[in-house]
Amino acid sequence: MYRKLKFTYLTINANFSTRVAIDATIKENFDTKQFKPRKHPGTTRVKTAAVPPDIQKAIKIIIEDTGAKSMYQDSIKLSNYLRSRLLPPEDDDINAKATKIYDSVSKKYRSNINEELTVEDEKYKKKIETSVFNVLKKNVYRWGNISYDKPTCLQYLMARAAPEYAILVRVLDEIRKKYPDYIPRSFFDFGSGVGTGTWAINNFWHGDIFEYFCVDTSQHMHDLSRLILCQGKDNVEFPFKNYFQRQFLPASSDLKYSIVLSAYTLFEMPSMKSRMETIQKLWNKTEEFLIIVEQGTNAGFRIVNEAREFILNLPKDKNSGYAFSPCPNDNVCPRYLEHQTPCNFIMKYEPLPISSKSEVMADLFSYVILRKGARPSDDPQWPRVVRAPIVRSGHTICKLCTAQGELKEIIFSKAKYDQTTYRCARSSNWGDLLPVK
Repeated sequence: MYRKLKFTYLTINANFSTRVAIDATIKENFDTKQFKPRKHPGTTRVKTAAVPPDIQKAIKIIIEDTGAKSMYQDSIKLSNYLRSRLLPPEDDDINAKATKIYDSVSKKYRSNINEELTVEDEKYKKKIETSVFNVLKKNVYRWGNISYDKPTCLQYLMARAAPEYAILVRVLDEIRKKYPDYIPRSFFDFGSGVGTGTWAINNFWHGDIFEYFCVDTSQHMHDLSRLILCQGKDNVEFPFKNYFQRQFLPASSDLKYSIVLSAYTLFEMPSMKSRMETIQKLWNKTEEFLIIVEQGTNAGFRIVNEAREFILNLPKDKNSGYAFSPCPNDNVCPRYLEHQTPCNFIMKYEPLPISSKSEVMADLFSYVILRKGARPSDDPQWPRVVRAPIVRSGHTICKLCTAQGELKEIIFSKAKYDQTTYRCARSSNWGDLLPVK
């Protein structure tokens, strides 16, 4: 399904240098001191995030009332398990492995049995099949979706609410930063869980969202998310009027939503086919932005890239779109073509005050924001910093994903670059856009 495009991976060293400079359209803003290199317009504004105080207070009440604190260690185990998950094996992959194992085992039996017998004899055929099955059990990943009962939902709340909220705030700020006047009217959260999507969207557009539509297969998750919004108390009136919860994704695409979110949900689909069908349905329900967020692992990145490729390969009509963020291009992701490392980013967050530890933590994530329509002609398509820059005396090394769909490693030296370009590169962090051409 992936487009076969050539790409160039350029490692720039002292003998070969790609010259870049501050985007000419904003150079005057630096000259007049409207922009400063330390806070150039490509920097990520959300460095660290914490769950809002009112939500924290509600969570504290729920944990105390349910005695969930005793499950804190189990919540850590759940979080570690979620990070370590692999994608469910596809039938074709299993069949290919089974065929290879069968050939190997039957060859072994053929060399051991009497020449008058053949491996087709029922006795030996059954032995071979049993051996193949036993080897497959050890070599095929045992995937299973998670059943979120009440205890598991509470464990998820304690372990994942803080990092997921912080990441969603970081991702949504990409929209707010580029379009500060944009006001979404509706929000659809697929796999809404404990409600982190609603908390994050309200961080930017509280009072502007006319309708919230939340889908999650676990009724326990729905109950917990409503309880949190009711300050953790059953007798408090629900604060939103047009807030709807469903357990299944509606088949109809008549209703569309300004922002559609799928965060840490596609992992629960049993196959690539089911993931693609779900992405198509979510895209059909998208009016403006579709956001996919997953763990920053190889498996999580693969899911995000599947969604990106699927949407960008749709026919160029009124239902097509482009990569809004983090990609400055619509080409095949060079990270995927490398088959070495995921395109991911890091977000710092303050954990919930459940344990005695209160230090700032960090979580890796992969994401893509897809926008309906064609890429605007005035989109600057600045390169994205895709790894932590290496800062040394007199120079900074930045690994960039460019508008051409290439990965470039550029050395910004104090001697070869103007002060503004050099200082912007030196002030940039992993995940920032670098305002250069």
